[in-house]
Amino acid sequence: MRHVLLPLLLAWLALPAKAEPALPPLTAPDPGAPLYAKLPPEIRRAGVLRFVGDSHPPYRIVNDRRQIADGLEPDLARRIERLIGVPIKHHVVNSLSATMAGLEAGRYDLALGPGVATLERQKRFDGVSWLTTRPAFVFPLDRPARYSQPLDLCGKKISYVAGSVSERVTNRLNERCVADGRPPAQHVALVDTNMTLVATQAGRASVAAMTLSAALHAVHINPDRFGMYSDASGSLGRDLLSLFVPKRSGLAPVIHEAINTLMQNGQYAEVMERWGVSAVAITQSQINAAK
Repeated sequence: MRHVLLPLLLAWLALPAKAEPALPPLTAPDPGAPLYAKLPPEIRRAGVLRFVGDSHPPYRIVNDRRQIADGLEPDLARRIERLIGVPIKHHVVNSLSATMAGLEAGRYDLALGPGVATLERQKRFDGVSWLTTRPAFVFPLDRPARYSQPLDLCGKKISYVAGSVSERVTNRLNERCVADGRPPAQHVALVDTNMTLVATQAGRASVAAMTLSAALHAVHINPDRFGMYSDASGSLGRDLLSLFVPKRSGLAPVIHEAINTLMQNGQYAEVMERWGVSAVAITQSQINAAK
């Protein structure tokens, strides 16, 4: 069953939100770019900024050659390139843990994430916030179960990307379930968003937990197959999500300025709208938002 479902799911998630012409990538450094002089000397010498991430629609839509074919990340990266003046090269790894390990080891320069800038992460990385989220849960429409409140998920199997914000959400949910005398939800930790959705289709999970933006995209692409429940009450928490750079890199201030520039000139809003995730946009970025 898994081998049949996965190619179909990847095909659904490979569709962009709108058919708009893509901004061409920068092919060579541009010292005249507005923020080029503010880049760390190591980045200017290398002449490239190395992005890294796992398969995570709508942020990174990966083809069968393990290359980024489309997504919010390359859309945003093309606009960041024009500000910082160096080409961005995208690298794909298999999981969030591999993303953070590669970043810490110096194999890559930046992980767009998005992820929660926890106090623990901020000991190792600088986080630059660029959107917000609240918990969301995607389920197949061919199942009879429907959800209208967080406690409806007690006792269910919840798939999520291991180490993601959805793991914390599931723990928060279980605290509420136990306090209400209900059975806790069962954790089904997997390597990427594609596999969390495959697990729901195959019956190994009742719902797939993910960020609101990822859930909006999954349902937008395939409205006849998936439904979504989102905790609009905020009872399971809301989080600012960030990109990450190694602390030693000195990249955080210039990337922070680039993101805020895109927010001010309207290009950030254009990208968010294109991918159907304007509901999680923010108006100003912060560095190391966790307190």
